[in-house]
Amino acid sequence: MEALSQLLARNIPRLEAGAGLDWINPAGDSAWQALAAVSGACRLFCQDIGTAEQLRAAGADATFGDFPELGPDGAGHVILSLPRSKAALDMMLHCIAAQLPQLSRLWLAGENRAGIKSAAGPLARRYARVRKLDSARHCVLFEASEPLPMGAFDAEEWRSEFHVLYGTGTLALASWPGVFSHGRLDEGTALLLHRLLEARPARRALDFGAGCGVLGACLARDHTETHVVLADSHALALRSARATLGLNGLQAEVVPSDGFKQLEGRFDLVVSNPPFHRGHKTMAELSMQLLAPVRNFLNPGGQLLLVVNRHLPYRRWLDELFGSHAVLESNTRYHVLRARLPG
Repeated sequence: MEALSQLLARNIPRLEAGAGLDWINPAGDSAWQALAAVSGACRLFCQDIGTAEQLRAAGADATFGDFPELGPDGAGHVILSLPRSKAALDMMLHCIAAQLPQLSRLWLAGENRAGIKSAAGPLARRYARVRKLDSARHCVLFEASEPLPMGAFDAEEWRSEFHVLYGTGTLALASWPGVFSHGRLDEGTALLLHRLLEARPARRALDFGAGCGVLGACLARDHTETHVVLADSHALALRSARATLGLNGLQAEVVPSDGFKQLEGRFDLVVSNPPFHRGHKTMAELSMQLLAPVRNFLNPGGQLLLVVNRHLPYRRWLDELFGSHAVLESNTRYHVLRARLPG
């Protein structure tokens, strides 16, 4: 079990037997089984499609979506795994507190290095009673109860909109807390946009790890004859990508996918600012593992266009996968790389 799951497991005796519980963004291990054995039912809500599929395969009652609905009868006990950002934490606490009855309890669990120790303040803004319940395995478990009066949760109130210059025009972007580079264009993607105007996809193009959808939206705007697919594993990224397309009056397909697992067909162009975080952990190998099947999804002559951190070994990896690569642009932090299949 992960450290977070071990902390929860040692607090199982505090649960009310048979009352049922909801766990939002659970660990992908077997901790839910131990919780369900006492609570009688453990409903899992995942904002990541890969975690949801993994848990379903193990027999869990797991739902994939952007915001949880706890049901008209309310939930007696809710567990929330600490989100990556403070804004995402406040948003999820509002979402949960607005649905909980007064007699319910919320457990918030997270790792010390992820900032769980500072979570007491955000909890106190939503709940009258907050206490530190336990700490172990470099993690902390908070308990909150008695939700404070607040208005209904409206997801649209948490949406941020911003604009970027691209080519001869302006593109409107939308994002929610928890989405990569929320509310702004990150430096790496901005560098890749310099080269995206040169892309010449024919029939199909893929924005892999689309985030708020900036790359896919640019492709859809410039190549109206091309079928553009935006794929991401995170439900809030997918919601953001759809909103971005809507703001600009663009047509494209938005697909939830854990890497390439849920994707079909081949592409003439795959573009990506690849993710290299899982939860709060930075994993240099993660994006290369996710992208490894890309050759099987490219048409002959198809190309992969990436922006990557200079300190990560993407250039060697591309040579191993494609035989060669080209550096299209660089700055002190990033490379824009291109690899191509023969054809």
